[in-house]
Formats: sequence, structure tokens, C-alpha cells
Amino acid sequence: MSRPKTTDPPPAPTTFVVVGPPDLLPDLMLDFQDVGWEASIAGWRAVITAPPEDAGARAPEWPTELTLIEASRDGHAAACARHLQGRP
Repeated sequence: MSRPKTTDPPPAPTTFVVVGPPDLLPDLMLDFQDVGWEASIAGWRAVITAPPEDAGARAPEWPTELTLIEASRDGHAAACARHLQGRP
């Protein structure tokens, strides 16, 4: 009797948390949303999450004004809860 093949589930999308000037973050958010990524901002922080089809993609090249403070696979809502006081 042969065993059915099992496949690993695809990796969860990567979520990035960046810090940068509040005047730059809204434009950055719109740029990412235009290509199908989730993006939320609050003050100096932004949470940006790749869509499922880009789960294995490399990290974006961030403008020099931004600092990457975290990359995780916990999901957009969890990162917003940790870094944006729960604001999605």
C-alpha cells in the first residue's frame, strides 16, 4: 500500500515593520497597496505584509529614510497589535 504524498503548506507571507518619517509613510503605504500588499501606519511606524502569492519573495529595498525593525511571519494583524497599538 502506497502512502499519499504530503506537501508542506506554503510559507506564511512575510510581514515587515519599519520606522520612518510620518510624511513619507503614507506614500509608501499607497505604493505597497497598489501592488496588492497590506500596509498600515501609525505615527512613525508602518506594518507591511506581502500577499500570499509573494510569501517567498525577498524583502523590498527600503528607502534610506526607513529602518527595518522586524520581519516575521506572524501575520499583519499580529504585527499591528504589537507595533501600532492594535490599529490595522
